[in-house]
Amino acid sequence: MEITRSQYKSKPSIVCSTSRIRAEFIPEPGGKMVSFKDLANGYEYLVQRPGKEYKDQPVDGIYVEGECSGYDDMFPTIDACECRQEPWKGLPMGDHGEVWSRPWKTVTDNDQLILTVKSSLFPYSLQKSISFPSEHSLRISYTLENFSEHDFEFLWAGHFMFNMQPGTSIAVPDDCKNAISILSNANRAYGEVMDWPLFKDKEGSIYRADISRPPQSNGFEKYYFQNKLKEGWCKLIDPAEQKQLTVSFSVETVPYLGILMNENGWDNLYNIFIEPCTICYDRPDVAKAYGQVSSVRAGEKYHWYVELTI
Repeated sequence: MEITRSQYKSKPSIVCSTSRIRAEFIPEPGGKMVSFKDLANGYEYLVQRPGKEYKDQPVDGIYVEGECSGYDDMFPTIDACECRQEPWKGLPMGDHGEVWSRPWKTVTDNDQLILTVKSSLFPYSLQKSISFPSEHSLRISYTLENFSEHDFEFLWAGHFMFNMQPGTSIAVPDDCKNAISILSNANRAYGEVMDWPLFKDKEGSIYRADISRPPQSNGFEKYYFQNKLKEGWCKLIDPAEQKQLTVSFSVETVPYLGILMNENGWDNLYNIFIEPCTICYDRPDVAKAYGQVSSVRAGEKYHWYVELTI
């Protein structure tokens, strides 16, 4: 693994690379992975935005009004809400969480890049370590530490914004059968359960949700698989270009998977969001109402990882 300093738009960046992968991070804001590139063919997997200036937002700003690209950590919520848990009841949990908009501290240690952020509202720190298990794989290992005398309930979701082409297919574990709709422009009710991969569009016609449609379909659909996964992975396959990307994650601590297929239905983007997550429904209080809770115990740590393999 080679670690070098660089510049991404108007932001200082850190590049981690092997002979096959180039991954670029900006410490501020968000410790964000802004680029993930296959050096064999120059293909950029992560969505890029135009312009030379990085679109900043204030701390706890509106996520979609910022750069809205690449890979961010959503923590401790996705939707803006108030904490419902004592002793922090009433404290705000900002839009898409709070860590994407904050500066992260960086150090390099034993051939790893380590990024850390501490909350100014809640008693936790979140750390991620960047390493390469192989020339073809990037691993991000997370440690969440709770400094309080109370358990802390949270939602974490990895917010990957991947480029895709018409005909890109999605492969998921065999037990992913039922999908819960969260956001849609297909006249679908929040919480509607759909049979994967055959969804209905707004005209009532059946289509394959596991294969991306052309941009003129203007589709936009976010859903979570209803069950806890037995295996933690999701695969994107581009048959035309013979490219394949696997997102794998620690299913014991990150047991759910969300997908947002954006076929030009939002913001003139044609991309797919892959979101491994600790709980569903985009906010911890709503997930709890459905019987889903992820928490780090008082004075303890919570560990997980995500891995990208090309």
